Amino acid sequence: MGGDQDNKHEQKLQAVLLADSFTQTFQPISLDKTSPKVLCPLNNVTLLDYSIEFLAGAGVEELYVFCATGGEAVEAYLEKSTWTSSIKVKCVKDSSVTNAGDALRELDKRNLVQSDPFILMSGDCVTNVNIVPALEEHKLRHKKDSSAIMTILMKEVGGWSASTDSNGKKDYKASSLRSMKDDLVVALNSANPNGNHERVLLYDSNTAKTSIALPTSFFASNAQIELRNDMLDTGIYICSPDVLARFSDEFDYLDISKFISNSVAEEEEGLQSKIYASILHNNEYAARLHDPRTYHAVSKDLLKRWCYPMVPDNLPSGYDKVYRYEMQRHMMYVEQKGKSKIGRCAVLKGPGMIGSYSSIENKCTVSQTVIGNTCQIGKNVTIKDSHLWEGVTIEEHATVTESILCNDCIIKKGATIPRGCIIGRGCIIGENISLPEFTRVTLSNQKGGDDDFDDFDDDDFSSSSTSSSSSSESSDSDNEAGGDIVQNADFKILGKDGLGRVWTPSYDDFGAFENDSDYDSDNDSVDSKENNKRSQELVKTQSMGFDPTDTFQKRMQRQLEDDYISDNEFGDNYNNDDDDGFDSYDALESNLTEDGLLIAGRQAGVNVVKEMKSICMEHDISSPIENLGIELNSFKFSQNATFGECVTGAILAIFDRLGLTAETTAAKLIALFKAELTHWGELLEKFCHTMEEEKSVIIAVETAATGGGIVGDLLSKQPAFRFVLQTLHDQELISEEAIISWAKLRRDGNAESAQGKLFQQAPTQQFVEWIEEDSDSDDSSGSDGDSE
Repeated sequence: MGGDQDNKHEQKLQAVLLADSFTQTFQPISLDKTSPKVLCPLNNVTLLDYSIEFLAGAGVEELYVFCATGGEAVEAYLEKSTWTSSIKVKCVKDSSVTNAGDALRELDKRNLVQSDPFILMSGDCVTNVNIVPALEEHKLRHKKDSSAIMTILMKEVGGWSASTDSNGKKDYKASSLRSMKDDLVVALNSANPNGNHERVLLYDSNTAKTSIALPTSFFASNAQIELRNDMLDTGIYICSPDVLARFSDEFDYLDISKFISNSVAEEEEGLQSKIYASILHNNEYAARLHDPRTYHAVSKDLLKRWCYPMVPDNLPSGYDKVYRYEMQRHMMYVEQKGKSKIGRCAVLKGPGMIGSYSSIENKCTVSQTVIGNTCQIGKNVTIKDSHLWEGVTIEEHATVTESILCNDCIIKKGATIPRGCIIGRGCIIGENISLPEFTRVTLSNQKGGDDDFDDFDDDDFSSSSTSSSSSSESSDSDNEAGGDIVQNADFKILGKDGLGRVWTPSYDDFGAFENDSDYDSDNDSVDSKENNKRSQELVKTQSMGFDPTDTFQKRMQRQLEDDYISDNEFGDNYNNDDDDGFDSYDALESNLTEDGLLIAGRQAGVNVVKEMKSICMEHDISSPIENLGIELNSFKFSQNATFGECVTGAILAIFDRLGLTAETTAAKLIALFKAELTHWGELLEKFCHTMEEEKSVIIAVETAATGGGIVGDLLSKQPAFRFVLQTLHDQELISEEAIISWAKLRRDGNAESAQGKLFQQAPTQQFVEWIEEDSDSDDSSGSDGDSE
């Protein structure tokens, strides 16, 4: 026994660094595989080096850097890099991986991680945390309780609020370190005696939700529960190897946040995987670079020395051999070994940086800007709140505001780069050109994915934007798809002496759904235009210079409206027993009881489902979904309808609103459906009070698939129906119990009916069998736990 304990103590501490964030928020920069996100500079230091410096300081001896994209570039960078520490860094490449869950499953399959615990870290995280105490706490906790498998490092950053003063001026308060898609709410066992180590009982970061549910059983086993919305998940986790095993067992875990959310939500004590939070001290810093907006915020924090000792004049190991920065007045950091040339009349305002061998001519104004190595800035140039990477050239009389200028790009004489822009590597902005705000320019060709459904998940249809058809979308409203038009359109925007093309994402592409290459040209519906408009708004929220006041005001308004609905309609008036679901399309057409009598309170001649579908069809997608919920709920009460009829009308409307054509592929159908659920999911979740409503959702999809027309033809073709069901299950809109109950109904029914044939499709059978096996394994685990 003693020998075993000694081996454990001698075990090397390992770490896993996820080099990919599996998002599109850094596009078009990340489209260039030679410069993936972790190789981008932050304050003239490669982002990857911040992570390695931290892990080396934590005592990590062996580090695995997992790369799904840009692996060759990362591996080449690691091979030529030198660290003074003894840490061994190995690159693990797998281009087939599309999400963090798959990456961890691949690591488990390769059996590379042996240390207990190990550190799991996002590659876009910057921190100065002393993680050693948290490691020791985790070891002791796991030794006493093997179900305590993870510790999350969290930082207090304050909650958010929105207000309007007596003069009608709107304002907000929120941390700039939070992504606009992050609205994390956690429940912690605040009675835990372990100081800043508290057990996580709830983890929910969905901004679409206006309320959360906490099982009452938690109050029986926890003396105090603290709900907090001021915490930031830093992307640093201390894990036992059981975490990798859990990901391998549950292939539907696509990201770490979903794993955490599901793990802490388990109510039965014997089945719980316990996850704890280690809350950072006030002098500790950790944040992720989710997008250009948070990139800028973290850069500012480092310049202001909030992450000491990780500051510009104390570079990571290896950098000091080449560079040495000195902090001067107003927190301006100037590189000393390769002296830069600064004109006498130039005005420099910090915090900011100037790299080696750069040149700033006379009468320039540079304010709160990071300038990389070998940059050339001409006379009378104004730069504010921006980032210039290596080799950037800005000619005289140009203006740059709140933008990122990537390596070797050129801004010609008199050009204006306004807030929120990204100018990609090697791009040229022509003379006297003024770009629209939030323009992103690139030289990279965008590529679409394939229609492979074998490993279907949230990122199967996401890579980069489509090629020529989507790149034609520019600020000129009359642009059309086509190669020549694209070039002309880009020249109109970038100038006749410009180089590059404007990157404009579709909604599906930027929202983690791939946009089929024919989509823009085939579908000119209002919904398509609205979705593209929403994608552009989404890009803005993730860009430098974005003012989030209206976003927080709308979020606050949604919550107030939801409170009103809960207090006035869904409380006293709701009856859990009022919905019997639907068994067939005939039931959708009927307003009669089983005895042939008109349902009490229902107007004769009114087809409730059709009316609800019509209401949903008229819904303006730019309006809050809560407004539609109020309208449907009012109609429901006026006709004594059920919640099952509400969700049925909504599902049928969603498919009709997709603008499908006979040429629509199954991949496009699923991508469009998932995109719609980002707007409609909250409504479906609100109306699905019991399993019967969830069955109504399934039967509504079944009805659409067997109802003929373009929608029916597409949904009834394999494997579309199966993946619609899987999408609804992945989005937690239908439960395993509902699927199993529906499957039993179909097995007992007529196999030769349209519904029976749809159910007998091989992909549908495979999905149902997996659901049933998963349910059986959960039951078996529960029985084993009870027997023990």
